[in-house]
Amino acid sequence: MFAGAVGSFFGSPAEISLIRMTSDGRLPLAERRNYTGITNALTRIVREEGVLTLWRGVLPTMGRAMVVNAAQLASYSQAKQFLLETGFFKDNIGCHIVSSTISGFVTTAASMPVDMAKTRVQSMKVINGVPEYKGSIDVLVKVIKNEGVFSLWKGFTPYLLRLLPHTLITFVVLEQLNKSYKKYA
Repeated sequence: MFAGAVGSFFGSPAEISLIRMTSDGRLPLAERRNYTGITNALTRIVREEGVLTLWRGVLPTMGRAMVVNAAQLASYSQAKQFLLETGFFKDNIGCHIVSSTISGFVTTAASMPVDMAKTRVQSMKVINGVPEYKGSIDVLVKVIKNEGVFSLWKGFTPYLLRLLPHTLITFVVLEQLNKSYKKYA
């Protein structure tokens, strides 16, 4: 969790740029930022909105990273332990793939609401000095009130398809490295 929090803190300027660049096309023409690249985005954000804007939404970003790391590691370990205890699986690549898949589902379900709140905070407009949201909790409350509780998981399938390969590769490679380490070291 600590590693996720620290990494996301230092990666916040790049993430702010990414979110703004990808959401720009959905804005009305008059509101588009039309960044030409990451350098242009970072420079203009600092010049037009101040350097601290690069860390807007850093707390939800850190929270999301912590949730992802905790959910991924804990659910993988628990799934693997459960599968081994059933007796249907041995500690091999098949078990690692199934455990990783379970972990991907759990991590997606756990992190989507936090990720959605983080993204909305990072991409919000400040109109007449008033930000659209007061923070992540305000985002979650407004989304549940206006869009319904299940909208917190809107886009579950694409999010899962993005996260699942990462989870599979991470844990399968980790297990193979551990196996090699035990065998050769």
